[in-house]
Amino acid sequence: MFFLKHGRSIVACVIGASLCISVSARAVTTSGGQAASAVGATSIAASNATASDIMSADALPPNFDGDDPEHVRDALAGHPAPGQPPSISNRVRTFLSHPFSRTRRGQAASATSGASQPLANAQADRTFTFVIPVSYGVRYLSKKKMLTVNVSLSAPENPTAILLKQTVKGQSGRKLVVAPEAKEKGFIQTFDVIQLKPDGDIKTTVRGNTLLPNFGHAHGNGDFAIVLICTLTPPYLSDDVEHSAPTDEEPTDITRRTSTLNGSVDAAWLIDRKEGTIVTKRLRLVK
Repeated sequence: MFFLKHGRSIVACVIGASLCISVSARAVTTSGGQAASAVGATSIAASNATASDIMSADALPPNFDGDDPEHVRDALAGHPAPGQPPSISNRVRTFLSHPFSRTRRGQAASATSGASQPLANAQADRTFTFVIPVSYGVRYLSKKKMLTVNVSLSAPENPTAILLKQTVKGQSGRKLVVAPEAKEKGFIQTFDVIQLKPDGDIKTTVRGNTLLPNFGHAHGNGDFAIVLICTLTPPYLSDDVEHSAPTDEEPTDITRRTSTLNGSVDAAWLIDRKEGTIVTKRLRLVK
């Protein structure tokens, strides 16, 4: 079975926000890090979630969506959208009042265990969970009881970044109109792209191999997704807006906004979003 599957810069914002999730009372026992059957759950309080809390979760709420990249982007830009969770704005204020200092992952891990609470809080304030639906790249070999994951998350226009969300409004005029008439006849499109630029090496493909004896029966028709647990780092956000006038090749008036979040990917999981099951945490990002 298979399931996953720009630009002049006009603003660069250095504001932040964070994750606010709560884990349901449903959970799954794990075998070597893989979810199997419901028995109990690690609970995460929305008001004081930390990076270590998130990483230790063994189940997620059914129909889990994580953090909306658009809400995170708008909060970082200082323009929270109507209906955005109040916690995002609260985290923004915390973000501004506690300047972030870069640390090695080992130092951050030590901080979250209690060695330095201020640093632990700074880390948590910048931790987000993004859920990316999977339409291909997940395969289960029933004879070997082996789950393999090989999913590219790269943005179509930027292979060095991970695509978090893309919204397209309007109709393309290709094969429907000639360039001089495109705008007049309403062939106007806007692309809103939100992507993540990982720190250090550019790794945008998720891979992993996991032995799962009962996977086929429990998750044959699952709604699968990749979960990325990320920590934002300076400069946090940059925004580019690009306009393309209609041409003979593409007779459409196109405006493309590309928002880039900057940060590190701390973990990548495969989940059954509908059930809230963490299928495996044993995934890694590669080039």
